[in-house]
Amino acid sequence: MKLPLLPFLEKKESREYFLALVLRNEKVNAVFFEESLGKVSVLGKHSEYFENSIEQVSLEELLGILDKAISTAEQSLPENVETVKTIFGVKGSWVEDNKIKKDYLLKLKRISDELGLVPIGFLVAFEAIVHLLQKEEGAPVTAILVETGEKYVSVAHIKAGKIIESKTSEIIESPAQTVDNLLKHFSSSEILPSRIIIFNGDEDESQEFINHRWSKSLPFLHLPQATTLPFEFDSGAVLFGAAQQMGFEVLEDGISEIPPDSLALGGAGKKEEIQKTEGKKELEDEAVTDKIKKIPDETSAEYFGFAEGKDILKEPLPKEKIPQDIGQKELKEKIEDLPAGKAGIPEELPLPLNALMILDGLKSVSEKLLNILKKLSTEKLATGILRGGKGIIIPAVLIFLIFILAIVYLFTNKASVVLNIDGKTTDKTQNVTFSQKPTDPLKNIIQGEFVSVSEDGTISTQSTGKKEVGTNAKGTVTVFNNAPSSQTLSKETTITSSNGLDFTLDKSVTVSSASGDIFSGTTPGKTSVSATAKQIGQEYNLPSNTKFSILGSTTMAAKNDNPFSGGTKKEITVVSKDDIAKLLEDLPKNLEQKAKDDLSKKVSDDKVLLPVFISRTISKKDFDKDTGDEAKQVTLKGSVNFGGIAYKKSDSTSFANELLKTSISADLTVDPNNIKIKVKDIKENKNKEVNTNITIVGTLVPKIDEEKLSKQISGKSFKKAEEILERLPQVSGVDINLSFNIPFFPKRLPFSSKNVKITTKING
Repeated sequence: MKLPLLPFLEKKESREYFLALVLRNEKVNAVFFEESLGKVSVLGKHSEYFENSIEQVSLEELLGILDKAISTAEQSLPENVETVKTIFGVKGSWVEDNKIKKDYLLKLKRISDELGLVPIGFLVAFEAIVHLLQKEEGAPVTAILVETGEKYVSVAHIKAGKIIESKTSEIIESPAQTVDNLLKHFSSSEILPSRIIIFNGDEDESQEFINHRWSKSLPFLHLPQATTLPFEFDSGAVLFGAAQQMGFEVLEDGISEIPPDSLALGGAGKKEEIQKTEGKKELEDEAVTDKIKKIPDETSAEYFGFAEGKDILKEPLPKEKIPQDIGQKELKEKIEDLPAGKAGIPEELPLPLNALMILDGLKSVSEKLLNILKKLSTEKLATGILRGGKGIIIPAVLIFLIFILAIVYLFTNKASVVLNIDGKTTDKTQNVTFSQKPTDPLKNIIQGEFVSVSEDGTISTQSTGKKEVGTNAKGTVTVFNNAPSSQTLSKETTITSSNGLDFTLDKSVTVSSASGDIFSGTTPGKTSVSATAKQIGQEYNLPSNTKFSILGSTTMAAKNDNPFSGGTKKEITVVSKDDIAKLLEDLPKNLEQKAKDDLSKKVSDDKVLLPVFISRTISKKDFDKDTGDEAKQVTLKGSVNFGGIAYKKSDSTSFANELLKTSISADLTVDPNNIKIKVKDIKENKNKEVNTNITIVGTLVPKIDEEKLSKQISGKSFKKAEEILERLPQVSGVDINLSFNIPFFPKRLPFSSKNVKITTKING
């Protein structure tokens, strides 16, 4: 006998039209899509570009550009269809704590009002892209995601499918160089992923990134490899994300307006679908697609944060009301065996793309099962059994599957709970001794391991010394003697010119006495001898007939018949004593970092190297120039011996706790991974120990009994667990993740405390 067609298997075709408006740095994409029987197909799209960027364009210009993009794209819509339900794809910088920032919220409200749009939700474009990539690749994405444009570049660090940090900048030199510069300012990770994914770019840009010489300071684990996403991949990602959130399926034949590979990373012709559930596609397509609950249009603005006549920045967002009158007797009979909380609306709907309010279909799948069961009266179930039981096979299978999933979800699932703790910093200064003796906080002794290393290096500096060089002027003078007896002048006797310049005689000379008498007159004795200027310089080139006095004589004088010549002088650069001293000071400084690295290699993992050296000695030095040598620069090759001290991490923790215990309460402890020791006034004593003054800076955190906490929160809902954990001192936030999630199941921690792992993340 042919079974009658059950009412819930009837298909009622109705069509709804939506607009996805993707706002990027330099352009806007408008994509119109149609939903029919739970399936989505793209009707048309159009892009418009901003003259500079969306951040700099005026509101009037922005409205004009958006209107043009929407008007062009909506030409593909059927006649007499006016689409106003809009999903916005926005930049990550517009969103904070899963909410649109005040300034941008006002801007989107103005856009919606002016263009007649009804906003039903938003998606962050970068997150949508990451989500689609993760779906394509089957694993969480870890990469550097780059959006390129004509004038701007945006970069995001993606780790395990989450955006860790992002930055945007104008393009300087080239997109690759700009990304290089931006990554230098990332503080989110000590190691950057070596995979670079580019969108809005082309093959030339991909090649540019591959050929780029990345800065050595960037902590890439391997040489980065770059790939380019298909054109307008971001629009496809937003469409898929929106469709998935609303429980729709994107059809292959509805993607004609968007290139196939822009929705599937696997290449041309690859078919990609987003399904509402797995294992129940056929039944739900036929039975419940026309039962998707839609939020009335008149309330969608308030859902998005736009409330007419209210201060949107003060009013809380409205919550969906959960129906309370679904407990009809026949429905209760059919679902009373289901696990608690699974038959109704789940406590919290997971939004993997951070879509705050994609309204249409948010509760559809969870309500579809209820709607099916409502239509199955006791009589129909009984009739179905009498006719062979075919009428209840599908509902029974669904109930059984949900029951099994609930058991697995609640009892075998594993949860990771991370407590974000704001550490309190405290410090204390103490004189301590680093010794080979065991650590004794009461005696201020820390056991240290003395390590040393020798480093070779070469360093140069510019010469700064100045020196005058030249030749002495030479000439011949005639010496006159007016004494009654002969006079002898020894070699190097000083004679002084009338203008005060000194010369010396080149050899000894004897001058005869004066001759004649008082009546006929006297004639002085005279003789000629060569003389040389005492100093270098042109000023000693004296003209002829210059008169000279002779040191220590009043009866003798000299005069040159011919001018002095040959005197020269110039200034040259030479090596000074200061240059030598500077090299001896700079060589150890230049080798410090290398010495620290090499000393660290000698220290085991359970020890920490003191941040300062206890000794630095130059053991070998070789200068290529001596002091006073003419040279533009001088070079030193030498070896320096560095001495350091390493101490155990556990010793520093126990010492810090002992030192700080008087200033901290009993419920606090020092975080062993956040202890810093500042050292000054290092002195080595005769016992080969090092006395120093140290300041211990410690981060105080609450003592947490992780096992007790796990038992306390196991089986609790995420919300309840967060309330319990956030009451703990210094806990600023809680991150809870399950090893696997089942769509539309309430988020709840496993009932077994052994499956709840609690870890801490210290801030500060």
